[in-house]
Amino acid sequence: MSDIPLEDRPSEIIKAHILNPGYSPLPERYQAMLNRAVSMYKLLDKHPVAKNAIKFHRILYPEISLDTAYRDLQLARQMFNNYQDFDFDFWLNWTIGDITSNIMKCRDTGLSADRKIIAMEHANLSRILGKRPDVPIDPLRNAKHEFYIMVNLNGKSAKLDINSLHKLPRNTIDELNRMLFSGNEIDEQGAVEIMNS
Repeated sequence: MSDIPLEDRPSEIIKAHILNPGYSPLPERYQAMLNRAVSMYKLLDKHPVAKNAIKFHRILYPEISLDTAYRDLQLARQMFNNYQDFDFDFWLNWTIGDITSNIMKCRDTGLSADRKIIAMEHANLSRILGKRPDVPIDPLRNAKHEFYIMVNLNGKSAKLDINSLHKLPRNTIDELNRMLFSGNEIDEQGAVEIMNS
């Protein structure tokens, strides 16, 4: 088992090392690598940009080279999911595939105990897939609605269709911008009143 790379080792061994590093079942040459990967994982949650995470990682571990830091980054991304790049669709597809393969394996054996497992897997599958909507969602529903910008010009309110704004002449658009953005400036007290209302 010593030839197996760290990322291919059983998750129970990795979990045991993370929970109790003093009595780690991991070989010693992998313990430091895993500690750096966990540190990088935590940094990636706070600093999702790889360059920034590498800089902080090298501050925490000044003895490592830049190549080692990038290997730690790759290992952390491979072994752990962080908030920024958790792939829910991959997880959902993997879970559905796992459940369906369990159902097929149990169906092939035909034992009575396997029928209970099939029933449980069907229940899990229905929970994951959820309830089907009563009416299919119309993908063009936003196209059917009209959206307007309500404008108050010199005491008169007017509604402008968003889709027709680009058809207006250039001087009308300039005049509209001047009227919209050259209103009365508000002071600190006015801003407080607006925020409290």
